[in-house]
Amino acid sequence: MTDTRSASDPSFLALQAAVAGRFSLESELGRGGMGIVYLARDVILERPVAIKLLAPALASRDDMRRRFLREARLAAQCFHPHIVPIHEVAEDGALAWFVMGYVHGETLADRLRRVGTLSAEQIRRIGSEVGWALSYAHERGVIHRDVKPDNILLEHGTDRALIADFGIAVGGDVSASGNDVAGTTRFMAPEQALGERLDGRADLYALGVTLYLAATGTYPYNGANVIALVAEPHAVHPLSLRERARSLPPTLADTIERCLAVRASDRYDSAAAFVAALTRAPDGGELPVEARQVRGGAVSTMSLMDWFVALALTSFFWVAGEDARTLGRAIMSGLAQAILTMFGTAVALRGGETLLAARRALKQGVRPDDVANALAPPPAEPFMPVGPLKQVALLGTGFTLALLQAQVDTLGLPSIIELAGHLLTWIAPPLLIHRAITGMRNSSGQTGWLYAFVRQPLAARVVRWLGGARAPERTRAVPANAPTELLLDRAAHDIFARLPQAVQHDLAAVPAAAEALAHEAVVLRTRADALSGEQRVLRRAPSDDTDAQRRLTALQAKHAQVRARLGTTIAALEAIRLDLLRLEASQTVPGNLTDQLDVVRELQHRVDANAEVRRLLQPLCPEPTPV
Repeated sequence: MTDTRSASDPSFLALQAAVAGRFSLESELGRGGMGIVYLARDVILERPVAIKLLAPALASRDDMRRRFLREARLAAQCFHPHIVPIHEVAEDGALAWFVMGYVHGETLADRLRRVGTLSAEQIRRIGSEVGWALSYAHERGVIHRDVKPDNILLEHGTDRALIADFGIAVGGDVSASGNDVAGTTRFMAPEQALGERLDGRADLYALGVTLYLAATGTYPYNGANVIALVAEPHAVHPLSLRERARSLPPTLADTIERCLAVRASDRYDSAAAFVAALTRAPDGGELPVEARQVRGGAVSTMSLMDWFVALALTSFFWVAGEDARTLGRAIMSGLAQAILTMFGTAVALRGGETLLAARRALKQGVRPDDVANALAPPPAEPFMPVGPLKQVALLGTGFTLALLQAQVDTLGLPSIIELAGHLLTWIAPPLLIHRAITGMRNSSGQTGWLYAFVRQPLAARVVRWLGGARAPERTRAVPANAPTELLLDRAAHDIFARLPQAVQHDLAAVPAAAEALAHEAVVLRTRADALSGEQRVLRRAPSDDTDAQRRLTALQAKHAQVRARLGTTIAALEAIRLDLLRLEASQTVPGNLTDQLDVVRELQHRVDANAEVRRLLQPLCPEPTPV
């Protein structure tokens, strides 16, 4: 039913006349500086929608009109479960508007006014869902610039968080100088308020302020006016979130506070890195106490396994450094076997303790999903990423020192120097080799791949074997806040499983194609994160260090190349999912058999094309940093 008060508004009448036959306006939902939002009904699809009309005063200005339409079309390219979709962008005469999905629920601002501060679990969930939406938008070059509680919608029933109002969004890595400074003052990053160059980290700052407000009911800074709010972050630190919200897990508080850093370089490199830190919760987060014990055991078991591999490689070179068929080699071989046996036993014992703790947690009523998540903790963000050249140098130095261990006694050195040599050749090699292989795994993308395709499925199987068989059978555990590629891969497998057996037989290559593309995307995303870390290290170099600046430029070019390949890979995955959806619809709607076969052929052609894409998108191997 149309709101009579809205119907008397000239803007309402003008817009209704422009969209007559397609949309039926019902009432005004709200208005702001950029325009008016109306609730309407799509008369063709019989669904509610929201229409944002550019304010008449702004629509009369050609520059604002072009900007509004350009940015609306830019935002319309974002299709994500946690972004309010834009269905149509249009103009007619003096009017300009766009049509977006209507979310039945309330804004986060309304929720905070109604219930006050939120729990740690709610804050973590909202932060994760909005963070993944921002990560998706940033990957497509879209910066929101106005993240705040009023622009975060909470869906009624599911409580799903969606980010809305990309009305002032811009293409990535742009300057907001001059009259183009836009946003809400209390949520603006310092560089945004000062008109400096922006990237996705400005949105992370605004999200940090939003989550801080949700946790404490207050803002991190208390500036009384615009100038004070811009200047204050440079003069004082935000009020400690640990002190203001003692009920929050310490790691959750620290993660949010890092988003509030004055310098963009001190925040997370990307929204994806922020979500990974937000959901990692090394202190256990909201996991039950029993599951936290399982997580601690799993982390220590994996750490012991890393050291076992490093010691195995070191032992090989310790033994190889001794002369063949000598007593020294026999002694060293026995010593190496003893060390490896000891560490292997430690891995087995710690792993066994972890499995017993997992079984005990299941018997005490802990949900199987929580136990599986504890057994497969997400990979930690690499500390001081190791570049390819440094990896090779660390390995070479470690192997060389291990080989030289047997030569220290033959050099006739003074006792104190000989003792130092023994300490160096015994202690340094495993440390250097461990650091190198860990860096290789992180930079090559194997960590993310192992987590998504090995550790998570293996943990789910172990939980079922231990007594959690009542958990739903899933080929692969994919959380709702997983990266886009994993969600698309899971969706493609689910749709494929619903197709008739005959169609599945004809398109047997589809699941493998989707999984290969998802794997490729995981590798590329991890590689992009590693390159970002290397760039962060180089940015700290003095500005007159020409070599560092040249290497930074090369890394930026490589990073752009990897991000472009990642976008191509995800686009191929999206194409597979869309074609499967079309095929599924053709199976349920009566139609001509020839038309149905045409759809199958179209999908098969797309699968063949995706195979070619996979051939071109071979996993990137670590390359030496230019010197």
